[in-house]
Amino acid sequence: MRAFIPIILLFQLVIMFSLQAEEWSSTERQILNQFSFKHIPHYSRDPSNKLLNNANAIKLGKSLFNDVRLSHNKNIACSSCHIKALAYTDNKKLAKGMRDGNRNTPSLLNVAEQNWFFWDGRKDSLWAQALGPIENPAEHDFTRVEIFHFIATDQHYRKNYQQIFSQKDHALPTLDELKYYPKKAGPESSLDHVIAWKKISKDQRNRVNRIFSNIGKVIAAFVSTIKNKPSRFDRFIDEINTKGKSTVLNESEQKGLKLFISQKTGCLNCHSGALLSNKEFHNIGTGIRGMDNGRSEIIDAVIRDPFNCLGQYSDAKPEECLELKFANKDRHVLTGAYKTPSLRNLSKTAPYMHDGRFSDLKEVINYYMSIDQEKAKETDLPAMKKLSKVEQSHLLNFLLTL
Repeated sequence: MRAFIPIILLFQLVIMFSLQAEEWSSTERQILNQFSFKHIPHYSRDPSNKLLNNANAIKLGKSLFNDVRLSHNKNIACSSCHIKALAYTDNKKLAKGMRDGNRNTPSLLNVAEQNWFFWDGRKDSLWAQALGPIENPAEHDFTRVEIFHFIATDQHYRKNYQQIFSQKDHALPTLDELKYYPKKAGPESSLDHVIAWKKISKDQRNRVNRIFSNIGKVIAAFVSTIKNKPSRFDRFIDEINTKGKSTVLNESEQKGLKLFISQKTGCLNCHSGALLSNKEFHNIGTGIRGMDNGRSEIIDAVIRDPFNCLGQYSDAKPEECLELKFANKDRHVLTGAYKTPSLRNLSKTAPYMHDGRFSDLKEVINYYMSIDQEKAKETDLPAMKKLSKVEQSHLLNFLLTL
């Protein structure tokens, strides 16, 4: 029995050492406070969508989000790729709908707090983003005229839609009026469907677009309610704010956090605020010239988009569309740039980057460690100061607390 006493004491010392609280300066505590879960708004706001926080819109949007009938093969819903148990991702390298896509599925947690949507920011609102996959041939492969027919003829959806939209210019067509519209048509589909779209009158197209945009707004109303719960990291910050120290994170995780907020890594340059994202676009060397140039390829399309904040289907006043008005349009600067993802729920959202090229966080850290002076010249990243294997382990352990 006596032989075991030193071993037990040693074990206790190891536990005490691993849980000891790091010292945090007042400057560090101020930096940590910006990450607090409390800074994520409980209710989202988007001046271009007056239906956010509308209970009836949220209910209808949730039904549509989970309805596989909004797809060409009646087998794909928004929730097919945005799976709740996986932090609203799908854990696939590339999204797969009607066929393989070319981008990784981003998480929807806290997505309503972003300013731009999709990896390249091709949409400037959550409701406009919700419309994209529906018409995308690689995702739902449904046309906006099919949505028009579907909402008008399904009695459940028709009733719920009419409870929300009572204005005359938002009204659904009668069954008799539907006879004057093709079954399938839209400007973002196959050639036959585009031709069918162009054959209907301007007033008919406007009516379809109005109802189509309304569907995007109710889906966005539901998606805006998808928020993450406080993590162990958030409990740690609460204790740091109240007590000045905490053992909620172990020693390695705290050392990793100190590295994360230090100039040695520069993580804070992009991953700041409560979402751990500055919501901006950066070239970190993952674009492929001539094949996928990121933000630079779509910036003109965002400005012309009929469903943008300044468009006729937006609920916003022009002076409320500042992100769109002052968007960076320098294609040279935006080449190869993608939106900075949130790091919250990071352990559930693998694989990583816009094309899912890294299967785990070790590969991500190794990539950043590979940025030398030559590579830095081609990206927005500085030449990385090399971390030891132990430091890399600390950083990884911290990231998993998010």
